[in-house]
Amino acid sequence: GAAAFSPLGKMAGAGSPAAPARARTNRKGYMPMKKSRKLFAFLLACALLVQLLPLQALAAGPTLTYRQTPLGDIVLGLTGLDSSKVFYGVQLEVTLEGDYEAGQVALSPSDPFAYSPSGVAAVHQDGRSTVSLYLVSPYALNDRDALELGALSADGMAIVPESARISLLDSDSLVGGVGAPPLEAITVEQAPNGDAPAFGSSFEILAPQAAHGKYRVLAAARENQVVTIYTQPDTGYTLGSLAVTDAAGQRVPLLEKGNGQYSFRMPGSRVQLQAEFVPGSQGLPFTDVKESDWFYPYVEYVYTKGMMNGMGAGTFSPHVTTSRAMIVTILHRLEGSPVTGTPVFTDVPLGQWYSEPISWAAENGIVDGYGGGRFGPNDTITREQMVSILYRYATYKGYDCSAWADLSGFTDLGQVSSYAAPAMHWAVGSGLINGNTATTIAPKGGATRAQAAAILTRFCKKNLG
Repeated sequence: GAAAFSPLGKMAGAGSPAAPARARTNRKGYMPMKKSRKLFAFLLACALLVQLLPLQALAAGPTLTYRQTPLGDIVLGLTGLDSSKVFYGVQLEVTLEGDYEAGQVALSPSDPFAYSPSGVAAVHQDGRSTVSLYLVSPYALNDRDALELGALSADGMAIVPESARISLLDSDSLVGGVGAPPLEAITVEQAPNGDAPAFGSSFEILAPQAAHGKYRVLAAARENQVVTIYTQPDTGYTLGSLAVTDAAGQRVPLLEKGNGQYSFRMPGSRVQLQAEFVPGSQGLPFTDVKESDWFYPYVEYVYTKGMMNGMGAGTFSPHVTTSRAMIVTILHRLEGSPVTGTPVFTDVPLGQWYSEPISWAAENGIVDGYGGGRFGPNDTITREQMVSILYRYATYKGYDCSAWADLSGFTDLGQVSSYAAPAMHWAVGSGLINGNTATTIAPKGGATRAQAAAILTRFCKKNLG
């Protein structure tokens, strides 16, 4: 009879806890019409839901993700791949805000065995550029259902794609000789990236060029994206001022990165850049500092401000390491060289050029010793020691110390001492220091005089204007 094939017979047969439901059937064993229709509708909905879920998951397909590294690179990846397949080639078509030629767009692969040429076949329309990039390798590119593509740039600037299409070449395509499938549109979204802020909508960057120099910047960027400005004064000129303002006319904070580069975090509105290039300086009195050197503007700043002098015989000695006493002395000069009491360290006697600066710094919690009453005034200062001293000095002065950077992209993060960790996050987040390389921050490395000049210049310009 009907009971032999009834769903209720499967779920609530004789002897089961749901068996009393039979009492609600009529004398012939059938349910009333209204209840039967409701049950049928419910079971049909369940059956459709079970069938639709796999289809929806399949329809979602791969997703193109992006994340910004501590150095500002935009790294692309693919997630949601078929983990049962091995992929050897990717054609990625990206649409970017701005007019870029094919050769200006590049994908720097994360896989050292992968090969990726510059972009090809640029198409321009409505202020956007569509470019195809290729990633190929004789080795497997994917790690199960994920594949990291690499850093995307346009005219040397990290950029987030507006939209994308992909075609994947897997082992089945190679064996069968059918080639890669046609391009298909995929979702573009930000990847989880620790405590980094989520990117918002894209806004325009207005950058009218100035006389006697030029600069490069993205045509648009997403809210919270870190954007880099590349400035290049004409011969005989230098950058006099650079400002970024939002749609309400408010100044957007700028961080100096060195080599004529500045960065800012994109607000939730369009921004406008304004630069002024002025006649260059007459030069410095140092034979070992040339205008073409990356550290020239920093040495010029600390020298003209009276923060650092030469090492004698007309030299600055940019590659000589800096001592702990010298960094403290520079900060003491910034404070107007206040008179202090008796030195508190056994290796800091009275009457030395660094005696009062170190005493002042110790009294105000800006420096600590090594323990056992020692300070080590002539020891080479490490990068983590220097940023720790600056962090404490900034706290002492009441400066904004809320900047913070994710350092997980640096492979030597574990070498940062626990006492220096907050200062290192702050220093990178504030733009005071960058990595020694793309993946190392060298916390135990000694700071040269050129590096010290750069860090001090950025610190002063950020906090003193």
